[in-house]
Amino acid sequence: MTGITVDGLNTIVPMMAAFHGWNQDVLLSISTPASIIALFACVLWAAFIEKAGLKKTTIITMVLAGISMIAYGNAVNIAMYAVALVCIVTFINAFACNCGFAICANWFPTKKGIVMGITTIGMNLASALINWILTGLANSFQISSALSILGIAIIVLAVLLGLLVKGTPEEAGCYPDNDPEIAAIIKAEEEGVKEMEKVSYAGALKNKYVWIFGLGAGCFGLATVGIMSQLVGYFMAARGYELTGALSMLTIAAVIGMIGSWAWGIVDQKLGTQKACLLFGIWYFVGIAFLIAPPTPCMYIGLFMLGGAIGGNGNFLPSLAAQAFGRKDFNVSYACMNMINGIIRSCSFFVLAVLRSMTSGYTVPYMVFAVIAVIGGILIVAVKEKKAIQ
Repeated sequence: MTGITVDGLNTIVPMMAAFHGWNQDVLLSISTPASIIALFACVLWAAFIEKAGLKKTTIITMVLAGISMIAYGNAVNIAMYAVALVCIVTFINAFACNCGFAICANWFPTKKGIVMGITTIGMNLASALINWILTGLANSFQISSALSILGIAIIVLAVLLGLLVKGTPEEAGCYPDNDPEIAAIIKAEEEGVKEMEKVSYAGALKNKYVWIFGLGAGCFGLATVGIMSQLVGYFMAARGYELTGALSMLTIAAVIGMIGSWAWGIVDQKLGTQKACLLFGIWYFVGIAFLIAPPTPCMYIGLFMLGGAIGGNGNFLPSLAAQAFGRKDFNVSYACMNMINGIIRSCSFFVLAVLRSMTSGYTVPYMVFAVIAVIGGILIVAVKEKKAIQ
């Protein structure tokens, strides 16, 4: 999901423009409305999950994503490119976020922190490798064939999921968290609320946890996008690196993020998600302060801390949704949280543009993003801790 819809655009857009003779800026501009459309479309996937079931929805969206990817690579005009991209972003976010995190919440309701920390390593792995993979495939074939190969890979993954994965541990004859006691608690809870209606979209959007957690995680996302989108420019302008060296720094941060994803999962599990979020915001602030400090050793410390922070960025929202709403209401609550999160995160470029117009350099924008990260942590920890499983 991360590789194809975010980081991979660094390679896909210029290669597709060169291959077809299209305007690169036009292709890049299409990604913004595609992301916005997908953001609102993803809210509806909870309803599909309720109707068709989690596993079936996951497989269908993966197959549709694979087909869209093939169409995207073989687009014959910009209109086909735009429609295919909207479909890709919509379907990929559906199976990777809505469905994938729901499966994690079903299987690991009380160990969600460490499990999210492991599964989201894929986001950072994609950031580190996707452009190398796309470049290698495109050099051997063409960019159209490279994208088609990725589309086929998604369909193969859907087949493997159909053969090997169950939506809930009960379907596989297992216990949630592999723990009979946890299973008994969950069964008692779910039987106790069986007669109650599941939370609706309207109910979720009236719930304070949905808004506070969505806004708080959105602050983390806004800071991450704002900082990472300018990291290459920062190393070139402020630290004197050439483009290759600056890209290498970006790759190093992504690799560190793989470790950070796992580490923040452990912190989540040990301290609880809300306390972990506050610590995460403070870590972000200190890391950015080190990064922009003049001494070179401070810069390396800051790069390490920043890499660790981007690794944990994707962990917390699904973990918060699982904590506050449990398995029964995860799908709808997470869909609404993710929409709020995405709206806040998408403001990063506007905030960056305003800050850059008012000041020169990177110090002020980076420190503002660092403060926003702390605000996100404070928002999340400020509401009373709510656990679905007591």
